[in-house]
Amino acid sequence: MTVIYREHLAAYRSDAAELVLLHGWASDSEIWRSLIPALRRYFHITLIDLPGFGRSVACDVGVNAADAIQQLLPVLPESAIYCGWSLGGMLATALAAEHPERVSGLITVATNAVFVENAHWPAAMSQRDFAMFYASIENNAAKGLRRFGLLQLHGDQRASDVRTILNNQNVSAGSVALITGLGCLERIDNRRSLAKVVCPVIHIFGAEDALVPVQAAELFAANYPDHKRKVMAGCGHLPFLSAPQEFVATVTEFAQSQQLFGDARPYLLDKTDVGRSFSRAASSYDGAAMLQRRIADRLLTFLPRSLNLPLMDLGCGTGYSLSALRQSVGDGRLLAVDLAPGMLAYAKDHHINIVDGWVCGDAEDLPLADNSVGQIFSSLALQWCENLPAVYAEIERVLKPGGTAVIATLGPDTLYELREAWRQVDEYAHVNEFAPQSAIQAAIQYSGLKVEVWQEAREVMEYERLPELTRELKNIGAHNVNSGRPEGLTSRGRIKALAAAYEQFRRQDGLLPATYQVWYLRCEKQE
Repeated sequence: MTVIYREHLAAYRSDAAELVLLHGWASDSEIWRSLIPALRRYFHITLIDLPGFGRSVACDVGVNAADAIQQLLPVLPESAIYCGWSLGGMLATALAAEHPERVSGLITVATNAVFVENAHWPAAMSQRDFAMFYASIENNAAKGLRRFGLLQLHGDQRASDVRTILNNQNVSAGSVALITGLGCLERIDNRRSLAKVVCPVIHIFGAEDALVPVQAAELFAANYPDHKRKVMAGCGHLPFLSAPQEFVATVTEFAQSQQLFGDARPYLLDKTDVGRSFSRAASSYDGAAMLQRRIADRLLTFLPRSLNLPLMDLGCGTGYSLSALRQSVGDGRLLAVDLAPGMLAYAKDHHINIVDGWVCGDAEDLPLADNSVGQIFSSLALQWCENLPAVYAEIERVLKPGGTAVIATLGPDTLYELREAWRQVDEYAHVNEFAPQSAIQAAIQYSGLKVEVWQEAREVMEYERLPELTRELKNIGAHNVNSGRPEGLTSRGRIKALAAAYEQFRRQDGLLPATYQVWYLRCEKQE
């Protein structure tokens, strides 16, 4: 039985459209990785490694398109838009023709009706060239693949940039899979399948493609006039890597024009800015994070003691909780993950001997395998993630069945005093906005996780003067990262106005309060 690698990455909204990405011959799903952040603004993404490529188990020699589709169907969404590159596009076309209920839209990229020319479709690779290439893979696969790489880049105006991306790929494919894939390319004839497709279709070509000649676009126009076409100037066989912004715009405009999804909500948080802010605060964080330590210590009490299960500290920061987590997990594998490189480097310097693995990664797109950790501990990290369906879907994905995630996060009433004081000064967004309980609950429900515990606590910090609070926020890296924040430095006049507005909250004991709305969650993945 063939085992197919599948990775599902949630979009910003739980009601977003599903998009399946199918790679080409001698590649794997990692070829799409650089496009994922842009595409996830609009789609839930399913990445697939075709049989025998990447992390999917090899299949028998002689497999055809129908066989490959049967192997893929069990791991594919019930209905989705399909975007296939080269061989992946040919398989997506066959799938759309034979299983129209599963395909709501079809996007082919550098994909022909037939890969090898025949009397009815001359705009394809010549039979002689294909036979020579086939023989080169049989005789010396490494040499043949180098030749293939050059062909993919041929004529591309941005070949050096694309080559850099390709060189960073680590494609795993045995000779059996390579020969099988070439056999598929040689045998597939999608001329009739293209005529049977009933969903909206767009075919994207590279104007300089040496493997799928641009003249094929003319044959598509003549034979399938209802299909949309796009020729990307200056691009070779990898237009999505050569001109990624133009490619993503083409895909999203097509999907929106065909009413395959609604308007996408823009992001408000700049995640790159979040990472930079906390990296800068790495050395000053521990000295100012009294509340953060108190919350982390309480969250530890929600963590079931289960020795020897892999445990991940998601948003480990400076590593304050790692020692306690090591005691909790015993001999189990302890993994530290954080978005901010500076924080991760600081934690590694101070806790190198107690952690088994260090990962710089985003909670919305964890670079971890499915079902790979038994427990997740995350204290005051997830409030910096705006794509909540993606966050909790990723937690569910990487947890082992029966695994537990304990989470401390902040609610929207956090620092309401500071927010209200700023509102009396100007209309800019000066204080970070955090998601309401309903949004978190909806994201958890979408993920399939089960909430076992949800507790709220109000933590109030006290200050004699407002600058003590603002200095503390700066030292822990929690400065304003909203897109609606004001540009440039805050004037002295506005600072004085803020201080005056904050005075309305001064208590009878003479102290200024700053309230934090803290939620403690324990979620479990179903067996």
